[in-house]
Amino acid sequence: MKPLILYSSQNIASLNIARQIEGNIDMVDVRDSIIGFQPPETNRDYYIVLSSHSSKSGIPSATVHVPGNWGKAELGRLASRLCISYPSKMLEIISRYEPLRYRGFEITYEVDHHGPFFGKPVMFVELGSDERYWNDSEAAKVIARAVLDSIDSSNEYDVYFGIDGTHYVPKLTRYSLENRVAYSHLLARYQDGFRDEMFKQALELSIERVDGILVAKKAVDKYQKDYIRGFAERYGVEVKFI
Repeated sequence: MKPLILYSSQNIASLNIARQIEGNIDMVDVRDSIIGFQPPETNRDYYIVLSSHSSKSGIPSATVHVPGNWGKAELGRLASRLCISYPSKMLEIISRYEPLRYRGFEITYEVDHHGPFFGKPVMFVELGSDERYWNDSEAAKVIARAVLDSIDSSNEYDVYFGIDGTHYVPKLTRYSLENRVAYSHLLARYQDGFRDEMFKQALELSIERVDGILVAKKAVDKYQKDYIRGFAERYGVEVKFI
């Protein structure tokens, strides 16, 4: 399994991470908005997109997530459509961000959000949260090394569709790193994803088998818990509340 790495010379963080990538790796400069470009066709097996992460908090961060929209396509491409995930590879990447924690960086998954839409497995690897950190060459180097080391890994993990309370899924991020559990897709309680159509995508659109649904039980309300349990009963899916 070999990736095509995509970056944009118009995106500071994306370009800085790309400059740290060494070796015989296929890379393409999309020369466009990092969430608005048309993905190039490739004979490679999956995509890794190098990107900036933006947050009003300005907290230094290193993130990974699957693109896609649970509801309206407010940041591009297709409404109510998720992309294909590569869960174990995302876990391999985020677990290698650990050196940044000692520099005060937040290490986290994000829920599925924004475009573009890809026809092959894809993940966004992001450095944030503002220009100070987009230009941090040492942080870019750690993220680049995480990407390169993950490519060479053949490790596979148990995979779940995860549901938490906020954009940064704090409980599920901790659970993943502590228990070596990977996620196909991630949904926050405020997103328009509590529909059978979207739950089925979250379970099916993965290059790896998804074992069930993992829920941060204090992060969802009674209606959402009842819906999750009902969906699981209708489709014979395992649910774990943690």
